[in-house]
Amino acid sequence: TPGELTMSWAAAASQQSRRQAVVAARRLASTATLANGATLASVPMGAGAVCSVAVSVPVGSRFETASTAGLAAVIQKAAAMDAAAALASTGAIVTGATDREATTYVATVLEADAPKAAEALAAAVSGPPSAASFAAAQAATLADASKYARTEAELIDDLHSCAYLDTRFGAPIVGTADSVEGLTSAMAADFVDATPGYKRVYACATTDASDGVAAVLEQALPALPEAAAASSFDVAPPGGGALVEPAVFTGSDKKTTYDSHPHAIIAWGYEFPTLASEWGAAATLLPFVLAGSFAGSAPRGPLSLVEPYNAHAKLTRNLAEEEAVVAAAKPFYLPYSDTALFGVYLAAKDVRIEDAMWFSTSNLVRLSFDVSESEVARAKVDFKAALAHDLASTATVASKAVADLRLVGRVVPPAELLARVEAVTLADVKNLAYKYLHDCDHGLTAVGPLHELPDYNWIRTASYNYHY
Repeated sequence: TPGELTMSWAAAASQQSRRQAVVAARRLASTATLANGATLASVPMGAGAVCSVAVSVPVGSRFETASTAGLAAVIQKAAAMDAAAALASTGAIVTGATDREATTYVATVLEADAPKAAEALAAAVSGPPSAASFAAAQAATLADASKYARTEAELIDDLHSCAYLDTRFGAPIVGTADSVEGLTSAMAADFVDATPGYKRVYACATTDASDGVAAVLEQALPALPEAAAASSFDVAPPGGGALVEPAVFTGSDKKTTYDSHPHAIIAWGYEFPTLASEWGAAATLLPFVLAGSFAGSAPRGPLSLVEPYNAHAKLTRNLAEEEAVVAAAKPFYLPYSDTALFGVYLAAKDVRIEDAMWFSTSNLVRLSFDVSESEVARAKVDFKAALAHDLASTATVASKAVADLRLVGRVVPPAELLARVEAVTLADVKNLAYKYLHDCDHGLTAVGPLHELPDYNWIRTASYNYHY
């Protein structure tokens, strides 16, 4: 029967994704504190001759001032250029990323070149970038800061300005056009020298031969000052003064109307518990409960509904059965050190925005009352498949490892993550949703033709009324 076929598929997918994750978890990570205070995780993956080296520092836009807004992003772009140039002869793939509280560089190289990658990335976090790279990075960042949000990532970045109104945490990662234009390479040198987070380094190598990486990092990185030995959130920002400003959540919305756009893009979110909290596992699973296949990752891309008519998640089915309600629908959970955001990103035609918001808010409320055991079970299958997908990439594994070190103090093995998510119960999902979604304030930002977008009070009321 169709029901038996569905259950057979679910069981097979669960077993396959579990096998894939367990194979990758057999060789557990080891973590060591180097003589200079840096933390190095070794996560052997057995990925043949290729490995990835990641280096991360707890420095992002929340550590800037209004006059230096965007500086961390410019430094990251410039330092990534310098690292790529230094590793050009090895054929390395070098990437960099800056968010609100961390800057991370990843180099994917042949295992034999892992020490060279570690040396180049250590240089990226231990000193200012070259003047030429800084100028090129400043021009690129200025272009980003001068435009309105067009993509999912840009819109969710903009959402923080509404969710954390008038705080440094809510400031745009790339700064403003005025602030970026005024940045100089001398300011970059001062920022790297004065910001304690640059002295607190987290690193990961996805190779058995991590001793060479450790030796290079011990030699290339300066010793960790006593002032920076504590969490970088316990020390004063550059120039002294108050401790790092807390991330205070404030409900507000921001709407930018462009009637000429084919779709409106909308993102709204709620303050959520952190990854290290008792709710961390349930919060990690919740996007998969709400919207089905690969909701929390994006291997198939966030702009399509994957097998929507057969999806276990009611929101996905609702949006698919009502023809052309949305062009994209993706829940997200973004954990930080002292706060987190859970929300939904939508792209919809102007005449379907109200429908999209109705179905989305209805299903958010439903998480507190009417979600089923089968939905939670199928969400776990989707989570395992997404985890197995992520474990296939050495760069993703290295990036996740340094994020774990920064957020929870250790590398969380895949087997442990699977066990924690598997232990999430239906009651956990309902209690989490009721505590953090039901009758709670939200932040919202939207761009495009917005004449059908309900106002703040309608969405706020829809968090507890209209549907139940």
